[in-house]
Amino acid sequence: MNRFNNMRLLLQPKGARSVSAKRGVYGLFVASLLVGAAAIAETPPAYPFLSTVAATPHPRTAKPAALPPATLKLLEDQVKRYLQETLPAEPDWVPLTSTSSSVAAQASSNVAAVAGNSADRMLWAAYHGLITGDAASKADARRRALHFAKWSTRGSTGVWYQDQAARSLAWGLALTYDWLYPTWTAAERQLILTAIQSRVQDMLGKKMPGYPTGWAPLEGGESIDCSPYDSHGTTTMAQLAVICSALVGEDPTFARCYSQTVSRYVANPMPWGGDDGGFANGSAYSTWAVYGTQLVVWDFLKSTLGVDMWQTKWAQNHINYLAYFMPPGSPSNVFGDGAERQLNLEWAGQAKVYATHYANPLADWYAKSQSGENPIHLPLLMSPRRDWSSVSAPFPAGTPASIQIPSIGWVAMHSDLANTARTSVYFKSSPYGSFNHSHADQNSFVINARGSALAIDSGYYDYYGSAHWTDWYKQTRAHNAITFDGGQGQTHDTMNAKGKITRFENASGYTVSAGDATTAYGGALTAAVRSMIYARPDLLLVVDGLASDTARTWEWNIHAANQMVLSGGQALEIQNNGVKMCVQMLEAPAGAFSQTDVFTTAPNGNYAAQWHSRYASTAKSKQTRFITLLDIECKHPVVSLQNLGGKTVVNLGALQIEISADGRQIVKQ
Repeated sequence: MNRFNNMRLLLQPKGARSVSAKRGVYGLFVASLLVGAAAIAETPPAYPFLSTVAATPHPRTAKPAALPPATLKLLEDQVKRYLQETLPAEPDWVPLTSTSSSVAAQASSNVAAVAGNSADRMLWAAYHGLITGDAASKADARRRALHFAKWSTRGSTGVWYQDQAARSLAWGLALTYDWLYPTWTAAERQLILTAIQSRVQDMLGKKMPGYPTGWAPLEGGESIDCSPYDSHGTTTMAQLAVICSALVGEDPTFARCYSQTVSRYVANPMPWGGDDGGFANGSAYSTWAVYGTQLVVWDFLKSTLGVDMWQTKWAQNHINYLAYFMPPGSPSNVFGDGAERQLNLEWAGQAKVYATHYANPLADWYAKSQSGENPIHLPLLMSPRRDWSSVSAPFPAGTPASIQIPSIGWVAMHSDLANTARTSVYFKSSPYGSFNHSHADQNSFVINARGSALAIDSGYYDYYGSAHWTDWYKQTRAHNAITFDGGQGQTHDTMNAKGKITRFENASGYTVSAGDATTAYGGALTAAVRSMIYARPDLLLVVDGLASDTARTWEWNIHAANQMVLSGGQALEIQNNGVKMCVQMLEAPAGAFSQTDVFTTAPNGNYAAQWHSRYASTAKSKQTRFITLLDIECKHPVVSLQNLGGKTVVNLGALQIEISADGRQIVKQ
């Protein structure tokens, strides 16, 4: 979880119990399958007995290894920059019940940032001291550890108030203690271990009076057995597996923690996707959670326990998710919280980390196609060394332009994956519903072209649980999806709001994908089916078949970064950075497009305006069909549409598409 971007404010509800009874580790597989996620199928990696790890000498998590000269220089400069700085005072505690949500969110975020930055600087100094023996670096890391160990574990950086801050400090103190093990006096050991022990106990403990409703401790790990999709909990579990592996043998607390976390973590490290490498909780959160936590956890566990999580099928296949949904030149993420953000530096960093672990041509191309990463970010420091200047990484011949990741219900369709001037169409109909950082956006799409965002996921991630997040950002009306009766849409904050990819067909000149989002509307609709026919490079036909037992007005939504140009009620034009897309209703119920730049609830902070267009039917009906052409670059191709005996035939370039009268079935000829 990214400590700077998830201003959770402790308002996040604990995930609804997926399984009523608490279960053991392997019961987690059953629990995951019951709610629609694919657990890792292979046998979990074996890990050592506690006594074996306790007898392992320090440092356990990292062994001294030479850095490339340029990286070592960056690390040295970073450590020297902060050698003489005055260490931060413990942040003030802002009572969450005595101030506004936005003020409390900012206070919580500030505490997380202070703790995270403090842990980073401590670890840079400690690691530099470990690999070079530099006395000044060791001394700086030691003074930092002894300073932060004195902060109250029940104050502003306590688990109950800011769990990310508590986790950052426990993580930083544990690794520093491990790396500089011979340097501590008995009194210093006691001070540091007591601080870590208290935070670990709170992370794994029972819920106590005074805990806010937004975060609950892991209850010895059993809460994860029952709620495997607790995003903060799964990150805590991963880091605790490292912390307690590093410290087992120092205190009985860490022995209990080792027993409670390691087995659970190695059995199911990634609840958000199956063996195909997907991450359903949004591509921004895949970067923050996987790159920011999981990848370095895997390296530490390999060093400490000999457990190689890099060999799981999920890890081996994750490159497809990275390369197809965050390809080089992308203007933003896709789907879920943080989708509007461009994370170039993080994408470059995770690409380099990933490609150091595999002899994979696609991973090499992906890593070489991006730059600007921070070489001293901890996951990169811990990765195997690789000289990228000597790596030749052409785009692998035969790599398809489109992909489906079945376990998460995501589809990516590109004109040319290797070309940053590509057109990219993303489509989602996911079994993970709208839970946690996912939105109520089943059967929605996103379109980018020539590095510019055209059809966008609208809204801003001001903070988790904000009024804007709740009333707009999370809602179906904020996405390129179907609503009805004045913006009503799918249910949200539940895994029951599921979609399903029902068709995926890929050929050299086209890709066909279809999704069924009926379940996501919570019984309000009896059919909500969308088919996407993408004709490379720049044409997309969107077919919607909709039905309800109640007559409704029907709404087709599209969002853009800039004001759209409406034309005659049946068409509009989107423009961004000189790239255009024309949208034309080939068939729709009587109605017209309208647009606004107003959110139903504005985000907290200063954000650029966005524009929201909706084609709304003027009369109510129990059933309808939309056939919509999206023409990237507005080339205005000749498109013919014929109604033949209850079906419609659309001629789109070389493609002939046959559509049933209710819009629920298409046949490509």
